[in-house]
Amino acid sequence: MEQRGVRSGFRFHPTDTEGLTFFKKFMAKQEMNDSGFITTNIDVYDSEEEPWKIYSRGVPCGAAADSLYRYFITKKSRNHGNWKLQDEGKPVHRDSSSSIVFIGCKKKMRYMVNNKEEHSEDDGHFWLMKEYKLSNVILHQFDDDRRDYVLCAIKKKFIETCSSEMDNVSVEFGAI
Repeated sequence: MEQRGVRSGFRFHPTDTEGLTFFKKFMAKQEMNDSGFITTNIDVYDSEEEPWKIYSRGVPCGAAADSLYRYFITKKSRNHGNWKLQDEGKPVHRDSSSSIVFIGCKKKMRYMVNNKEEHSEDDGHFWLMKEYKLSNVILHQFDDDRRDYVLCAIKKKFIETCSSEMDNVSVEFGAI
């Protein structure tokens, strides 16, 4: 399915800076209505909904491969539901001509239920999410209702086969 005004083969895969810049435009109502690549009005923190269901409601951002991120703008939750933080967050900067400008932060999360990895849909993968939040300096430009939103990118990450398993396969079937 080709989207309006987008060339065939286009893939939406923004850098952290590009994602936050797009999110800022969305907040300023310069980019609205799902933009064709970012889904809105879905609560990604809902602990009752598994990530594969949320992911399936997102917009494919290019090739049909499940390994691509799907992007969502959602209301920030104080409780991350079943998404567990993997780090405390890293700053995202926009490189200007004279200095580095702090525009927001990125936090990485992993889907877990009862502090265990969740693989209910099918084995061989786990779910990751990156949460992007604009800096407080930028957020103060917007009304209170808009300050509660974040940009989230959800991805199915396939588990790599460990090298010892590959060694066993090589021994069993002869050297490859």
